[in-house]
Amino acid sequence: MNSIRAGILATFSLLLAALAPAQSSRSGMGSVPYEGGATFRVWAPFANSAAVAGEFNSWNATPMVRDAAGGTWSIDIPGARHGQRYKYLFNGNIWKRDPSARQVTHSSGDSVVYDPKAFDWGGDSAPSPERNDLVIYQLHIGTFAGKDPPATFDDAIARLDHIRGLGFTVVQLMPVNEFPGGRSWGYNPSDLFAIETDYGGPDALKRFVRAAHERGLAVFVDVVHNHYGPTDLDLWQFDGWSENWLGGIYFYNDGRAHTPWGSTRPDYGRPEVRAFIRDQIFMFADEYRVDGFRWDSVFHIISFSEQDPSLNPEGVQMLRDINRELSETRPRLFRIAEDHAFQHDMGFDAQWDIGFRWALFHLVADAWDSDRNMRVAAGTVSDWPEFRRVAFTEAHDYVARMNYGRSRVPAQVHPEDPGSLWARKRALLGAAVVMTTPGIPMVFQGQEMNETRAFHDDVPMNWELTNTFSGIVRAYADLIHLRRNLGGATPGLKGTGVFIRHIDNDNKVVAYTRWDRGGEGDDVVVVANFSHMDFGKKDYAVQFPSAGTWYRHFNSDSKTYSGDFGDLGADRVEAAGDPPTAIVDMGKYSLQIFSKQVPAGQTR
Repeated sequence: MNSIRAGILATFSLLLAALAPAQSSRSGMGSVPYEGGATFRVWAPFANSAAVAGEFNSWNATPMVRDAAGGTWSIDIPGARHGQRYKYLFNGNIWKRDPSARQVTHSSGDSVVYDPKAFDWGGDSAPSPERNDLVIYQLHIGTFAGKDPPATFDDAIARLDHIRGLGFTVVQLMPVNEFPGGRSWGYNPSDLFAIETDYGGPDALKRFVRAAHERGLAVFVDVVHNHYGPTDLDLWQFDGWSENWLGGIYFYNDGRAHTPWGSTRPDYGRPEVRAFIRDQIFMFADEYRVDGFRWDSVFHIISFSEQDPSLNPEGVQMLRDINRELSETRPRLFRIAEDHAFQHDMGFDAQWDIGFRWALFHLVADAWDSDRNMRVAAGTVSDWPEFRRVAFTEAHDYVARMNYGRSRVPAQVHPEDPGSLWARKRALLGAAVVMTTPGIPMVFQGQEMNETRAFHDDVPMNWELTNTFSGIVRAYADLIHLRRNLGGATPGLKGTGVFIRHIDNDNKVVAYTRWDRGGEGDDVVVVANFSHMDFGKKDYAVQFPSAGTWYRHFNSDSKTYSGDFGDLGADRVEAAGDPPTAIVDMGKYSLQIFSKQVPAGQTR
């Protein structure tokens, strides 16, 4: 009898064990669909209990099982499928969205099961432009298409032909992760793995990337890991634990948490947080097939504040590890830092040259010519002769009303009349310097059509400006055409070589030679007039690299670009003497580009 009882008890115990929830043996964080169900896995080391509830179990909490290490919980849910909503429940009373969810209903809603393998990429083939062929167009999805914000990825697709038609090779997206509400710049992420719902969600981003690739455009995304939120942030005190009333497991819980945007600096010292950040980067690379990244404010990852700029070695090591892995496993992906890219061997490819931006901005925007220093102009062009800097005059932070009342370059040149001759000429002069400077040129949305309104997430692009300022649009196309040497006449602009050939601080003129391999068929000469004076009396001499005929390929003073421009200057100049010198006529606030190659349509 005792043996029968023992057998019954053993059988009953086995049945109970079989019915008890088990930890999943499948890999992956978040919700991971498999045939017939989905795995759910979440890191919550201080939770006493964890469960998942959603549409697949009528929102009745299904207990999850803690792993042996005690920090991660998981469960397989048969019947759970793509598109179903869910949340995690900790300690019976803490409801949280999934930190690794690819989709959410909104920033204060539910997570959604998403199958990243279901999208049909068709014959997608990512372009791989060479470093010296990168020309970046930065855009904000919510405003770019010109519709009442927020516009969507699909709206933006309809405008991609404009970008490609101008000759750009890269579209750089401001952050597209989920953020609070429907309108934002995107630098306040609430859900790091989810794609902004009001932009169309994950499939819409994939359609955008596929459409860009079809047009030969690479896609870079902006990522924010110097802080999160701070609003609608379910990561905050995620599993109920925190210290010092701060953010809990995903964040520093002492003074290191503080940033200018809230006390939400991630804890780069925790392996699980580093893995979380690494996985988000690789999600964009593998699931969305993006071609590069721009890391926002690296300074606030590797340092703590302007008041305490001491090094954070944990942030440095995280960036170093991620960039090294990208370099080794996905070498075609381009890695840009907003700042501090080349300190501490962190493995970035390029950095926004903010010093260049401010120097060039003042050269074109300051009210008085006497304030324009041509030695500054020369240094601005030549102090970083590599493709390791991104050069620009306009970018989101620098033309936004939210940032100290800033605005577009034309509006800062002439606030009372940003459409004036002076404003247009000086803004175009700045853009021409960007396109002829060693580095990677970048333009911010609308700049190419002389947009004068300050950027904000509630200001849609005014596409009528492409008609109003069609000449300025053409000028940008011509500059990009020359920058990329698409006509074969300006190879020097694709090189790293630069030599300042002429500095005239009295007349505010600077000239420089650009080259790739060097020599008569390669050299390009750029002459820029930063003054309000026309030089049209055939008496202004500029030194050239060699004697002979030099053909003009661009003149920002051309009436082709605006009927009220002066159209000063000759189609060709003759350099003679020792050193070779040519007479160059030029209009006020203008730039000209010369080479020894004959322009299309001209004869020798």
